[in-house]
Amino acid sequence: MLNIMLVDDEVLALQYLKSIVDWEAFGYHIAGCAASGKRALELYEETVPEIVISDIRMPLMDGLELTRRLVEKNRDVEVILLSAYGDFEYAKKGIEYGVSEYLLKHELSEELLLEKLNAVRQRIQKKNRREKIYQKYFMEELIYHPARNSEAQEMFSNRLFLVLCHKRSAFCDGKIIEGAWSEMEREILAEAMEEPLEDKIFYVADVQLAPNNWLVLYRIENTASKFTVNALIEKKCAQIGARLKVMLECRFHLIYSFEIAPHEIGENFRKMSRQIRYAMFFPSDQREACTEISVEEGKNIQSMEEIRQLKECISNPRGDPAKIVRELFYNLCAGKDLDACKSLIIFLNGMLLAVWEKEHIEKIGGEQKRYTINEITSYFEENFQNIHNLICGETAYSELVQEIIRYIRKNYKKDVSLDELGKAFQMNGVYLGQIFRKETGTTFLKYLTEVRIEEAKRLLKETNISVSDTAERVGYHTSQYFCKVFAKSAGMTPWEYKRCKEKN
Repeated sequence: MLNIMLVDDEVLALQYLKSIVDWEAFGYHIAGCAASGKRALELYEETVPEIVISDIRMPLMDGLELTRRLVEKNRDVEVILLSAYGDFEYAKKGIEYGVSEYLLKHELSEELLLEKLNAVRQRIQKKNRREKIYQKYFMEELIYHPARNSEAQEMFSNRLFLVLCHKRSAFCDGKIIEGAWSEMEREILAEAMEEPLEDKIFYVADVQLAPNNWLVLYRIENTASKFTVNALIEKKCAQIGARLKVMLECRFHLIYSFEIAPHEIGENFRKMSRQIRYAMFFPSDQREACTEISVEEGKNIQSMEEIRQLKECISNPRGDPAKIVRELFYNLCAGKDLDACKSLIIFLNGMLLAVWEKEHIEKIGGEQKRYTINEITSYFEENFQNIHNLICGETAYSELVQEIIRYIRKNYKKDVSLDELGKAFQMNGVYLGQIFRKETGTTFLKYLTEVRIEEAKRLLKETNISVSDTAERVGYHTSQYFCKVFAKSAGMTPWEYKRCKEKN
């Protein structure tokens, strides 16, 4: 959205200019209107529009003098002058003063004005792109080669601070997926970064250092108190964080420096880069000051005794696998041993895969994204505890019934019946059903339905797939019959269940 100021000493002419175009629809915002050149200069200081559209003939200060003074204040301002037919030669002189475009008043129309504005917009965008290239170059020089770049340091004021915007990596389906800002997210991030704060904090430059890391440089003006400066820096980060929370469906982390000088940019960047590596140890959507991270690396992640205990307690009715998982992660998190934590995640995921395949057990929360070490720990706690509960709940049954339970878990998505069960076990299906009911207290069909409905609940809670797709995935041919069975079991329809879980 580009800001425009309209200037004309005739009230009717100003009203006509305001109504000739649906400004907002075409990406423009009327930042102010002035009825004189003097008032236009005052209003420009308050609003700093990118474009000024002014009449050329006005009393006391005409459009040419206004242009000259505006260009003195900001050489990048774009001025469009409106000229009467007899002023055409006079208007041409405006080019010398920095006028961008001029239009004859009697030819003025929405189409012609938009054509001129489009040309101005393209120039502004071209200048902005060029400015971004310069900014990125000087930022990179200050970050990586501060000693040899006194020229780059002189470009910026001595009162600066940095903000590192990090898109968090996600743990999903057993893997850690590195974050990366998408094009749409970059646009929203740019808007949030470049917004000034209280006429004291102003955007200077930014550079994307990695797909998931964006470094922004700000300057501090019009304040001397260190306490006030620190409060403003934190407020600016809160402003960015609030905008990202509202606009983006992603998790992020902000790290900021306090006031620094140009020669300190590189040192603070390196400190931030070290700190952001450990983002998984901190809460999501958080902002924090740049600090030195105390790290204890090189611990032996595979505490063989704890790993052995975890393997044994899975099938031990008195075991507590969730507690062991918690202790494994706690020991590494206390020292923020990042590499060891990643190795532990890979190791535990391998254990789960092996058990899931052997026992035909469905994972819990596999498609849900988790961003912090606490969330990842909870994922492993839930799955190891679920395996433990299922396996230990079955140990009271005969080996035959345990095999039937495994068969149901493996094949619930298919057309499963006692006949099919009999063929699979090479025994009489009705007889197998009688044995199953005698030991478990429930029928083969009821148990099959329980397994299907539990999996349906998981899919409705953790994924965005439709109810009909959910029905198909859990073994029902029609969504109507699935909905009837689901409502009988859960006490509500699949849609009501999904809405209820989304609210929670």
